[in-house]
Amino acid sequence: MNRRIIAAIAVIIGVAAIGALVYAGMDKEENRQKVAMTELPAAVQKTIQDNLGGGTVTETAKETKGGDTYYEAQVQKSGGEKVEIKVAEDGSLIGLGKVGKEEEDDD
Repeated sequence: MNRRIIAAIAVIIGVAAIGALVYAGMDKEENRQKVAMTELPAAVQKTIQDNLGGGTVTETAKETKGGDTYYEAQVQKSGGEKVEIKVAEDGSLIGLGKVGKEEEDDD
C-alpha cells in the first residue's frame, strides 16, 4: 500500500513539473516592452498617427510573439473610450479596436 501512495505522489509531482515547464516555455515566446512613440519605426508611427481618429496616444509598446514583432499603441479618445492600434514592423495595420476591460486592468 505504501508503494502505491509513493507512486501516486511521484506521478502528481511529475505532472506538476511538466506543467510548470510548459508554462515557463510560453513566457519565452512572448515579450512585451514599453517604448516611446519616437523610438518606433517611421512607418509604424505614421500608421498610428493615421488611425488616431482624434485620440491621444497614452502608451506604446513593442511585442514579440513566436518570432514576429509588432507594435501596439493605446489611445484615449475624447469621449473616454480606450482604443488599441496594432501595427506590423513594415507599418501595415494589423488591428484597431476597443481595449477590453481585462486589458485596462493590466495598467
